[in-house]
Amino acid sequence: MKKEVIIIGNGIAGVTLAVLLQRKGISFALLHRKGEKPPFALGETLPPSVLPLLHELDLLSVFEENAYRKTYGYHSMWGSARVTDINFYHHNPYKNGLKINKHQTLERMRDLIRDDMISYDHGFDVIHEEHGNTIVLAKNEGIKIVQGKILVDATGRNRAVLQKLKVESKIFDELVALSCHVPKLKHPKLTHEVYVESFKQGWGIVSALNETENICTIYTYKGHNILSQLKDVSRWKSVLSETVYFKDFIVADDAIKIKGGNANSSVADQISGVNWLALGDAAMSFDPLSSHGITNAIYTSARAAKAIEKKLTEADEEVFPAYGKAMKTIFQQYLESKNQLYQQETRWKDADFWKRFF
Repeated sequence: MKKEVIIIGNGIAGVTLAVLLQRKGISFALLHRKGEKPPFALGETLPPSVLPLLHELDLLSVFEENAYRKTYGYHSMWGSARVTDINFYHHNPYKNGLKINKHQTLERMRDLIRDDMISYDHGFDVIHEEHGNTIVLAKNEGIKIVQGKILVDATGRNRAVLQKLKVESKIFDELVALSCHVPKLKHPKLTHEVYVESFKQGWGIVSALNETENICTIYTYKGHNILSQLKDVSRWKSVLSETVYFKDFIVADDAIKIKGGNANSSVADQISGVNWLALGDAAMSFDPLSSHGITNAIYTSARAAKAIEKKLTEADEEVFPAYGKAMKTIFQQYLESKNQLYQQETRWKDADFWKRFF
């Protein structure tokens, strides 16, 4: 099978790129692991700032139709014991964000490209030919051979393609996350359905997932002694007893399952090559405090689609290096912004978690 572009990874970044390439008439194959389980629902919120980009890409209706609801702001207790209200009403042209159903949104977008999706059971191999083409071997009971001119890593934080290409990454911190779904609670002191609160050992966020569930996530650093106490949800309320409102959302139920994972900031040492590029978390992954994870996936996909089109139609050899350089600049700006956000919390500057930012 010969295609112009081979995309590996079928999350938001990979699927968005595939849809955009399809509209441009650029042939592609999207490879993904067979039988992938639906991701653990995190209740992500798209901020108003990304909606104009979705409109420009003609994807806004897909996200709106598959969202849980519109959102109009959030609460934060960060840097002081006072609740700050962040309202979206002053944003233009959109005065709301979207609480997205990520799995359902992806399924609707995948419906548009299923004929060009290839699954694999046992991984894949990448072979570069001397004349510039790339061959990907998708391993099932047999081997599916796909040949293309451009290879795209959209495998998220795993960076599976970059690993095959021997491209390393730089990790900037050791932030980890512990999340669980709990029965939905409407707090009498809070209006919005998203609440962020910092505390001595890290910070937490609670967000309404749907009509019956909230998701609670705690962030701290890998190796912190609080992690051993958080393995059991029944202990969360006592561990978080010094929080102001966050503890009120916790339910002590042994049946509640906890999902853990990395939430650190990292960037690939190289984001593009002669005939390949990375996008979304495979290019650069953000701290959840930034609220730009999905925004990053959509934005990099849009930039990548333009770069791919220009390389294929104009044989422009500078467009991929320019893409990589632009992504590096964005990541550096993000790092500066992230550090400034953490440094706003000065109440526990000498605590193990917070002193890392000073």
